[in-house]
Amino acid sequence: MKSASTPFLRRTAILIAWSLAAFIVFSTLGPQSERPHMGPAQLERFGAYFVTASAFVVAYPRRPALIAICAVVGAVSLELGQLLVPGRDAGAPDALAKALGGLCGTLMTTAGAEIWRRAQKSSTP
Repeated sequence: MKSASTPFLRRTAILIAWSLAAFIVFSTLGPQSERPHMGPAQLERFGAYFVTASAFVVAYPRRPALIAICAVVGAVSLELGQLLVPGRDAGAPDALAKALGGLCGTLMTTAGAEIWRRAQKSSTP
């Protein structure tokens, strides 16, 4: 995937990706009462990591493998971190939903960008 076409777009993508990551940390380790609720918990977890990993692929298009690894390591680390926070509970199914969301977000965004790149290349005279 080609990097963002302008420095502004690249900086914006980076800001969005890191803001989403910070939101995930807050939602995972912050007070349970402050965590947003938008639907089934496992779908929320999967979706949050999917969108965040996708944002990182847009921000850092040459690093999909690193993004995928960080998504899995981050999911497991944050889930284990909940063991240190009173009132929070860690669970393997939660970590799995988060890790799969990160992996799928990375894969789908990388694949979509590659398909787009090839379509642009083939349509150029």
